[in-house]
Amino acid sequence: IKNGVDAKADIRLGTPATASDGRTTVAVTATNSADSSKSFAVQVDFTDKNGKLLDAVVVTVPDVPAGGSGKGTARSTHGLSGDVRAKVSRAVRY
Repeated sequence: IKNGVDAKADIRLGTPATASDGRTTVAVTATNSADSSKSFAVQVDFTDKNGKLLDAVVVTVPDVPAGGSGKGTARSTHGLSGDVRAKVSRAVRY
């Protein structure tokens, strides 16, 4: 991503939940502290309780207004079981 800025501190995740198809989902909220509309690319890692990586996905939160927030949903690529946790691995504002 050209001219991207590290935005990991501007991202908040909700609590992971299991969807009806068995995939894990988590709400992603991006807060835009810039003075113009920006988009965010966020890598969410799904791990087990010991921190072992189970899956990783990238979600885009587009066109977040200056000073505002935008929402997206990270969804695992396959069914995950056990005590699944989510963390922001990387986030870029562009």
